[in-house]
Amino acid sequence: MATFAAFFSSFAPDRIERLLPESYAKDVWFNDTLKTVVGRDALAHYLRESAEAVDACTVRIIDSTRNAEGEYLVRWTMMIRFKRFKKGQDTHSIGLSHLRFDRDGRVVYHQDYWNAAEGIFRHIPVLGWMIEAVLRRV
Repeated sequence: MATFAAFFSSFAPDRIERLLPESYAKDVWFNDTLKTVVGRDALAHYLRESAEAVDACTVRIIDSTRNAEGEYLVRWTMMIRFKRFKKGQDTHSIGLSHLRFDRDGRVVYHQDYWNAAEGIFRHIPVLGWMIEAVLRRV
């Protein structure tokens, strides 16, 4: 759990290269509600592209719960400052990650649950306007 927390405490391209091998298993299954990737190499590529698209991204773990099978549910808050959308503005989201670890303490299963519309999509110029229009009608 500590390596997961350290990995996402500051989301930057250089940290991904350095910390991914000790944080995620080679055959990891990962879904962050935006994309599903299988394997550490594919995850490294996806996370590197994601990190390069932001000026800053930090995840603060609020708490975690471990069940009898050794799986974790981790509640977190995330701050993202995009390079292309809403420049200079911090975006805040809350979410939950469902994690399974291997015997070496690396993540083998990572499923996120969070509101991507609030955290990302509302900040994309045309898409954000459309989401706002739909929400006004609800």
